[in-house]
Amino acid sequence: MNPFKQAFSRWRGGGKRAPDPAVPAGRVEPTLKRSFKMAGGGRLAASWSDRQSAADANQAIFRDHETLRQRAREQSINTSYLKRFYRLLRQNVIGPYGIRLQSKAVLPDGKSDRVTRRLIEKEFAQFGEMGNFDVTGKLDFVTFLWLWIETLARDGEVLVRLVRNWPNRWGFAVQILEADRLDLHLNTLLDNGNRIRMGVEFDAWERPVAYWMLNDHPGDVIRSAEERYTRILASELIHTFDPWRPHQSRGFTWTHAAAVDIHHLGEFRSSTMVKAEHASKITGFFKQDAEWLDPPDQGEDAPVFEEVEAGTAKVMAYGLDYVPAQNSIPASDYAPFVKDTLRGSAAGLGPSYNRLANDLEGVNYSSLRSGEIDERDFYKCVQEFTISALLKRIGVEWFNSSFLSGAIKVAPRDLVRVSEMTWQPRGWDWVDPLKDSKAATESVGNRVKSRSHYIRLNGDDPDEVFEEIAAEERHLRELGLLNDQPPTPDKEPPNDRHDDSDD
Repeated sequence: MNPFKQAFSRWRGGGKRAPDPAVPAGRVEPTLKRSFKMAGGGRLAASWSDRQSAADANQAIFRDHETLRQRAREQSINTSYLKRFYRLLRQNVIGPYGIRLQSKAVLPDGKSDRVTRRLIEKEFAQFGEMGNFDVTGKLDFVTFLWLWIETLARDGEVLVRLVRNWPNRWGFAVQILEADRLDLHLNTLLDNGNRIRMGVEFDAWERPVAYWMLNDHPGDVIRSAEERYTRILASELIHTFDPWRPHQSRGFTWTHAAAVDIHHLGEFRSSTMVKAEHASKITGFFKQDAEWLDPPDQGEDAPVFEEVEAGTAKVMAYGLDYVPAQNSIPASDYAPFVKDTLRGSAAGLGPSYNRLANDLEGVNYSSLRSGEIDERDFYKCVQEFTISALLKRIGVEWFNSSFLSGAIKVAPRDLVRVSEMTWQPRGWDWVDPLKDSKAATESVGNRVKSRSHYIRLNGDDPDEVFEEIAAEERHLRELGLLNDQPPTPDKEPPNDRHDDSDD
């Protein structure tokens, strides 16, 4: 037999292994064991083995995509904790005033072009008003971002169409679309070599080329008689989702890791409340005695009246025994169970348990500060994702359309130096104003950080703040109210250590 075939047969298991000269005769070669417990088998890992899959990201998402989306939408309506999660995203990622555009236009010498900056920011503020920003005229810039972030977190993906040459002052508007309009079951190869995965057309490098949009929402009762699909180029559409694995074409709800626990917690709380309600309303039952089936009342059942009044005694009707109900109110383990479940759910969502559950019981300053900083980092990550995935592209498209329509009047040679812009998300107040302000003052004094850094942390534009301070000082000086003498530093209080005891 060919030596190569013999070796191949042994490799496939078709022959016996040749004895290893390094192993003494009569000695049993040890069996190799797994190094990773996570990869082990056995009874305890049986349930884990049933869940694992070697499918690619698209196949894993395809199987459960519609179910995940519909259950997430149901919970967004009926589940209080997930309603709270979406509100926290609105409040902390977008904020009450939205993520604001800040122009960084400069003069030819590199200094700030304040006139052009005010012009661009004023134009965008007017563009962001209701009736101008989106094609429906129903959303302004802030409410659009609220709807966008909630749709992204709930459905796992959201579409925004960039509509150029729209009949308004800037020649531009946006349209927000639900991902239902992307046909999940449209998967095919095209003659040009591109392939469509769940409604998204990709080239050979898996770069989105176009989106095959259903002309009507699949849940709409009114359907048009036109062609079923409209092919929209990727340059006209922003498809946003939080990437999970490489080669991924579609997104899925952000609540997937916590939804099951929250669902069962809701069922448990509802059942417990019903049980407590029955325990307070149903005091007992009347049990018939077979010995008194024919009471002396002409064969008719004796009427039973139950009136509860303090200090009264009652006589039971013939043939009836009173049996007290054995219902009980929720036991002492109810609150710890709810808290433990919500802690796990909060870990899968992002916000801290105390914020998600509205539970500040037993929280002290140190734990509150630690949780607050960690939670704010989560919101900052989502803010940066919003800016990079959505707002930067909207800003560029709006500026180019505004220039072409004449809303922004600048010379073509100046486009490069006036088109730069940035997006400033909302900030937060300090956890401990006294200590944090003192630390910021020392950092600025030691030139470790700048004043602009701390101004941006609060969600403000440093240039606007400096201009406002300068204008205020000029006005006070004109009125003779400004004291040019440097203020005398106050003495530090003898003990400003914060009490870390529980509130």
